[in-house]
Amino acid sequence: MSDHTQGIKKDVAEVKFLVHDLRVERFIDEVIHFHVGLDTDLELYGIKDLDLPTGKDLLALRARAAKLRTAYNEYGDAVRGFADPSVVLAVGNEYIRSIHSLCELILHPLWSHIEEAMALLPGESRTVRSRSHYRNTIRWLCGVYYRIEHFWAELRDEDVSEVFDVAGDIEDYVRNVVYGYVTEKSSARVELEVGSLDPAVVSGNRFRFRRMYFNLIMNAVDAMADKKLGLIRIDERTDGDEIVLTVRDDGSGMTPDKVRQLLTDRETLDGELHSLGFVFVRQTVADFGGRVSIDSELGEGTTVTVRLPYMKGAAIPPRRGSFCKEYDIASVEEERAATHPSVKPVPVGRDTEGTCGYEIYSDYKQSDSEFPGCIFAIAIAEDGRLELFSHKPYERFWNIGHEDLLPMFYEATVRGRLEDDDDHNPVVILKGPQSITEYFDLKEIPADDRGAEEFTRMVHDELIRIARRLIGTGLPAALEVQVAGLSKFFPEVTEPEPFPLATLAGRRLTTEG
Repeated sequence: MSDHTQGIKKDVAEVKFLVHDLRVERFIDEVIHFHVGLDTDLELYGIKDLDLPTGKDLLALRARAAKLRTAYNEYGDAVRGFADPSVVLAVGNEYIRSIHSLCELILHPLWSHIEEAMALLPGESRTVRSRSHYRNTIRWLCGVYYRIEHFWAELRDEDVSEVFDVAGDIEDYVRNVVYGYVTEKSSARVELEVGSLDPAVVSGNRFRFRRMYFNLIMNAVDAMADKKLGLIRIDERTDGDEIVLTVRDDGSGMTPDKVRQLLTDRETLDGELHSLGFVFVRQTVADFGGRVSIDSELGEGTTVTVRLPYMKGAAIPPRRGSFCKEYDIASVEEERAATHPSVKPVPVGRDTEGTCGYEIYSDYKQSDSEFPGCIFAIAIAEDGRLELFSHKPYERFWNIGHEDLLPMFYEATVRGRLEDDDDHNPVVILKGPQSITEYFDLKEIPADDRGAEEFTRMVHDELIRIARRLIGTGLPAALEVQVAGLSKFFPEVTEPEPFPLATLAGRRLTTEG
């Protein structure tokens, strides 16, 4: 029997699981760096009298961040040194309290509410360009704060069980927390795609459920650390009396021995500081009365499948409001639109329709970034009209994301990049729309005509139309292209990526017979 399922070692295990999930140091550093830059920009542009942190506040935050690192080192030393469980428990809880206190400080409006400053600074200022990354950081830290609050509620033996809709919870949490983590952790190299989500009601600890599937996503991100372009896909469907939740990645994959190791009970967690995520996953799945399996092939990727019983026929409960609502994507977009009413979709003019390929290639050539390239978002209707198009070269001090290009529509368009590969040759990277719902809304598809197969068909055709348009307007046909989720949209394509853009343009549309 595992020794971490009862007594003080169970308490230690819960602390280890939580610490493993929090991953805050990098995000706290981002807060400090952002506000140092903001302070500099405000001084450069002569903007004063805003209710923002002072230099003294920044020094205090830095000091507390340094203490947090010290607390983590003490915790790590205790774990690795096989200290008495009571010692590990004490230093672990102290580290968690330090994180909570620091998050509480950062979430104060003095630090987190920056839109007034963003409205006054010019668009080319460094901090305006970093705004979306800062928002990702704040959303993550808010989620950390409430995960700790919920953890403490469990320790107080409060009733933390809820009845909730799995589909709605996954959709909200991925959109507002997980997506930002994946973007920042992978430097936007990993694409997170949410597929079909069937409404299904379960009863249990919602926060632990979230932590469970987030651990699967963290593992998937880690598995693609060395990839130029990776794809993680989340699906959830009902099958008889069960929910089937899958998290797929096209990362490094695992050997059969590694899979067996993950699915085998651990006798002890003594001395373990890392590799704890799947222990927590299996424990949480068991708490929900379910089971978990892994299908993995070395070099090809991994699919983790979780099966859980659900309350068949139960009414879907109202979605619970987010604790971090003011930092959620929708709230930030509303605030941004109110502050900048000019941020709205603008019909593409005829001049742009005839030059988009040329403009993308020009952006790439003019990029002054250490790693030259450009980013673009594009939507082409079935009749060939260019519906939306936005583009920007990589710049030295701006790690631009697609939400910076089209704040309201980045989830609904095909997103692309033109950048150098490892051999310094330019390659086009195309990613399908992130949100099926947003995509159908943009295309004005009637509700009865929406579905996973129709989405796949439409994106298949749109990728071909985009390739044809880019070549026809100035992008060299010989440029190589990578398509995220190629096997999904083009299962018939067997040649390895990348391949010439002309090859994609030469595929048949489904309407061409």
